[in-house]
Amino acid sequence: MAHLYKKVKKGHEYFYIRETQRVYGKPTTINQVYLGTADKVQAVLGKGGFSPKEFGSVFAINEIDRAVDLAGIINEILPPKKRVRGPSLGELVFYAALNRAISPTSKRQLANWYETTDIQRIRPLRLESLNSQNFWNHWDRISDSDLDKIKTAFFKKVHSLLPAQAHRLIIEAANISSPPKPSAFAGMPQADQDFLAEHYAQQQLGLALITEWSAGIPFYYQSFSGGLPVRGFYDYMERLLAKVSSLGVAIQDVTLLVNQGMDAAPIIEQIDAKDGAHFIACHVSDFAPELTEISLKDFRPFPGKGEARLSEVGKEDEKILYYETQANFWNRRRRVIITFDPKGFHKSYQDLGKKVQRVRKELMGLQQRYAQEASRGDAVDSVKTHLAQLCHRLKISPALFQLNFIEEKGRCRLEFQLDHRQMASVVRHFGKNILITDREDWSVEELYDTCMTRAVLGPELGNGKAGMGNRPYGNAKDNRTLFQKALLPLYHWTDSKIRVHLFVCVAALTYITLLVQRLAAAGINMTPTETMEELRALRTAIYVQNPDGKLKRMLKEINDQQAAVLKSLGYDIQDGKVIPL
Repeated sequence: MAHLYKKVKKGHEYFYIRETQRVYGKPTTINQVYLGTADKVQAVLGKGGFSPKEFGSVFAINEIDRAVDLAGIINEILPPKKRVRGPSLGELVFYAALNRAISPTSKRQLANWYETTDIQRIRPLRLESLNSQNFWNHWDRISDSDLDKIKTAFFKKVHSLLPAQAHRLIIEAANISSPPKPSAFAGMPQADQDFLAEHYAQQQLGLALITEWSAGIPFYYQSFSGGLPVRGFYDYMERLLAKVSSLGVAIQDVTLLVNQGMDAAPIIEQIDAKDGAHFIACHVSDFAPELTEISLKDFRPFPGKGEARLSEVGKEDEKILYYETQANFWNRRRRVIITFDPKGFHKSYQDLGKKVQRVRKELMGLQQRYAQEASRGDAVDSVKTHLAQLCHRLKISPALFQLNFIEEKGRCRLEFQLDHRQMASVVRHFGKNILITDREDWSVEELYDTCMTRAVLGPELGNGKAGMGNRPYGNAKDNRTLFQKALLPLYHWTDSKIRVHLFVCVAALTYITLLVQRLAAAGINMTPTETMEELRALRTAIYVQNPDGKLKRMLKEINDQQAAVLKSLGYDIQDGKVIPL
């Protein structure tokens, strides 16, 4: 309930709007807005809605959780302690997942973010309990075996909510890395930089994830301390499938996305021998440079309705193109799709141009420096070493630059120029990626769509580096963007905290994809990104209810799309309130 509240300070009256509500059975002020002195109150109230709060996204995710009941699942496995006041362990995990699904923040900022939402009318709590220390105290209760039980119960519940049908399953795997920005090491001795780099490398975590194809709903995942196993990943894949099968999922159609970090040959050999198992190997152009020599004149746009997803309508020069052929890989003739993304090409070309200018500037400085060098041999070695180190940092080849050392009157003069033939050879591969598969039953569009928009993980989750500006999975958005935004950076230092954080992030992705699947069933086709943007724009505010002058928090103006989303969840809008249909 909202009401005017007066405070008297040094004989002057000041007015606030307070919203109160019972939280854990006690009347609690959940929002307070300063209006000013009495002469300003009417002017402020006459402006219409104020103190807006985010509503739609929090409401929708909470509605999805009503069927899942994450807090109930966790509290059944780890019951609350008798004297604990405030949110239980299960509720804290849910509040963390809710934040990660919508607008990820650190635990220190969690309470501040929730203050900007209408959480108190949706799922009331004392915001002061959302502090980092309280999270750590509760999360320390979750052992590895407890987390396995929680994962099993959670994903079993998720699967029970889906229509009974045969699912196409996608398996992905990647290393999660969250290295600090280079500026974090600025001014440090090289030995300290090397030590910190090694420390962050040791913090690397591997992740294998199984999702269903249509909406990308997670069915299970497994993490690996120290990164993905270099060899024997097929055995881990089989264990994951066995776990998913034990949850009631029929294992009939499985596709593994093979990235460059995997030892592909033994994995694909075993997949070839297994019924119902398939693969799509996603590689940058360097993997098979001879295939990317094919002229773009032979490429064509993707067919079918999916073209609207793969390119912007009306911009012919931005359409993603492909070329299909056959080639020998891993002891068999395979189906090969070479793709070309014009946007990716232009971005890579611009990035390369900036790097070339950086090297030119450095070489011009070396020209002046070594013009005074008496020893040509020392100058040559020093310049070549400097160029090699700079190009290594910039991730380009030193062969792009031709160096010429001219000795005149005992002095060394450096001349350099860009090798245009080498430049053309590098640029020829920009924007191109290679998909190799044994899936003869999928269309070209389905293959690309799987790697482009439905895949959640990248080749190296967190850095996305895959050679000269290309990424094996394309310029993916939606699920992958949301998941990486939720997961990274890793502000956790212990394995136990990282494992719980990882579960929270996978749970957040699960809520979003369940919501998208629910909308699709109602005929509302929106990507996860579009869904969250639309719902985040649905807000409440405090309005003056004429003619009695009472204050009331209610929904701001709602558009047709937002109304349709709420209707798919079983709700309608009346008098600024959400009511069940």
